[in-house]
Amino acid sequence: MQVHYFLVLPPETSYQPQLEGWLGEMSGAFRHPDQRERMWVITAGPDMARWLEAKIRMEPGTPLVSQGLLVLHPETIEVYQDVPREILVSMKSLLMNVLQRWACRVLSEEGDDWTSRYATHPVGLFEEEDTWHGA
Repeated sequence: MQVHYFLVLPPETSYQPQLEGWLGEMSGAFRHPDQRERMWVITAGPDMARWLEAKIRMEPGTPLVSQGLLVLHPETIEVYQDVPREILVSMKSLLMNVLQRWACRVLSEEGDDWTSRYATHPVGLFEEEDTWHGA
């Protein structure tokens, strides 16, 4: 499983409206209140999302430990998924839709190109490698 990586979309791909629509339909997801960020927080469910969003509004520096994060850049989706299993399941479903819809390159946080590594088995991004490596 990868914790922090980037999905690089083809140049000039208008992915944000579609992705934000999908995120808006997720019961545990919300757009981070700091409008300067194009960050979405993915929690375990709607109650946690409401509570955490309210807490961030009251305390803007609230750490987002154990929450999924997607930061939307013009041609890149930055993914943080060091999260409990129930959140990872939601993120996996969403991000598999992204990977199926758009021909993304997958880059590590250091910039290494992982595209070929995950091209034939993208679910490896969400599973422990020893459960799928060599399959």
